Amino acid sequence: MVTLHLDDDVIRSLSGNELNILKYVYTHAEDIVHISIHEMAKQVSYSTATILRFCKKLGYSGFSEFKYALAAAIRRSPAPPAPAKPANLDTQMILEQICSHIESTSHLILDKQLEQVFHIFDDNCRIYLYSPGGITATLIDYFEKMLFSIGRQNVYKIESVRMGEHILRNFPEASAWILISTTGSFPHTARLARLARMNNVPVISITPYTNNTIADLADINFRFFTRQREYQDAEFTSRLPIFYVISTIFQCYLEYRRSAPWLAPVEENK
Repeated sequence: MVTLHLDDDVIRSLSGNELNILKYVYTHAEDIVHISIHEMAKQVSYSTATILRFCKKLGYSGFSEFKYALAAAIRRSPAPPAPAKPANLDTQMILEQICSHIESTSHLILDKQLEQVFHIFDDNCRIYLYSPGGITATLIDYFEKMLFSIGRQNVYKIESVRMGEHILRNFPEASAWILISTTGSFPHTARLARLARMNNVPVISITPYTNNTIADLADINFRFFTRQREYQDAEFTSRLPIFYVISTIFQCYLEYRRSAPWLAPVEENK
């Protein structure tokens, strides 16, 4: 899959329609370089004006220049391995979709974001993780365990939004917050993000690739691709791309510590 290095400011500037076009580009790059803007418009069901506006927000003069840059990125990308013959069409489709979401998510993780997170990890500030319950609590538990595994102290998991509000109002200094949301708009999480912004408390968030409230309020936001799924009013969106983001943050942090001669290397706690 082609890699487009887009910073978070560019992602924030994209509309919902333009974000859908971006996702299509990630999954159909090799087809796009051979078609016209009118054919592209038919494929994505958006107007040529929307596609042109999308190209310009990415820094290109038009669709032709965008295709040229896309073709160059494809040439730099390693050839994917030949797919195995599927034993079951349905499970293979699910697997391909998950892999596509994770790969697309990987292109949204920027070195600048990682460096900002590493500075917070290396600081002695308190790190609070808000755990709203449900499946998101499992993600927060994983993030917390990863912090402990690198020897990070002053880590606190908060399960009550009222407790979180109390801490942010009364003890905002020398602290940072970790917020995760599969929708980017969960009311309790968004409330803490707003309060953190009001008190100049840095927030690291993980939210969907779409424009959302929590991403706009966070200081450092990691975006992920996924498909929102519901069944009988129950939400069961895949969290695998979020696990990938968390794992990538910590794997890169370990490499950062090992490569920095002025820092003591971190030994992972098993």
